[in-house]
Amino acid sequence: MKNWQGNWIVGVAAGHTVFAIIMFSADYSILYNNGIINSLSTDRSAAAVWFFLFGQVLFIVGLLIKNFQALHALSNQQLPLSVSLNLLVLTLVGVTIMPASGFWLMFPPIISLLVKHKKYADQAEAA
Repeated sequence: MKNWQGNWIVGVAAGHTVFAIIMFSADYSILYNNGIINSLSTDRSAAAVWFFLFGQVLFIVGLLIKNFQALHALSNQQLPLSVSLNLLVLTLVGVTIMPASGFWLMFPPIISLLVKHKKYADQAEAA
């Protein structure tokens, strides 16, 4: 269970996508009926698309973190600190702009990843 962060983010992404489909199902139907290409006609339809797409990007990030953690077991490769820091910045901005959102769910894996970076840095210094 020590490499749970990628799975957590994949789970958040899945929940985000399911929520998008439920919340914006009527909007997606309208987009489909309008032929999809260049079919955004309202701010709500644009929000529906971005909400869905953000879930997909989050899913990709979760898979990348999960695979980096598997690679670490084989070759001692570390997830770049820049990835964890950028996720932290994105989450802080999201929580600031939309406090009543799921952005809060990103704090546990990000904090855990940052703690791992600190441990690895301390071990490298000691060696």
